[in-house]
Amino acid sequence: MSRTADIDFTFVRPVTVASVVRALEPFGWSTEEPLGVSHLLDEDEDFDWQRGEPADAEAILARLDAADTTATHVGVSLFSKEAGTGGLLLFFPGRTVISFAPSINRRPLAEGSSLTDVSWYLGQMAGPLAELGMSGYTARDLDG
Repeated sequence: MSRTADIDFTFVRPVTVASVVRALEPFGWSTEEPLGVSHLLDEDEDFDWQRGEPADAEAILARLDAADTTATHVGVSLFSKEAGTGGLLLFFPGRTVISFAPSINRRPLAEGSSLTDVSWYLGQMAGPLAELGMSGYTARDLDG
């Protein structure tokens, strides 16, 4: 069995990928992770994540925010170099719900624990996202 953790953020109005990334950047988050810039434009419902070069990050964000993508899932990886952790940020159709899944060097709740320190991720993200009109969140850490 493996653990899964995620935090779903709900907004009062649609948000863009670029606005979320810009809100989190001052807190050390970047689209550049150890493998480049991972991103998703799910045009055929196969959830096939792609990798791009860090130099192409702005163009990738622009493509994800294109008007015709609001009816499909899009996503981008986020990484905190200082904390050495990150994950995948998935935007649902309509862009009023996004989900963050800590998947890059996931922070444990305590040394040796398999539980995710969801409160750490919330502490890093909830404040900046509240500035974008976040109306609530749901955090989960499940075995299975």
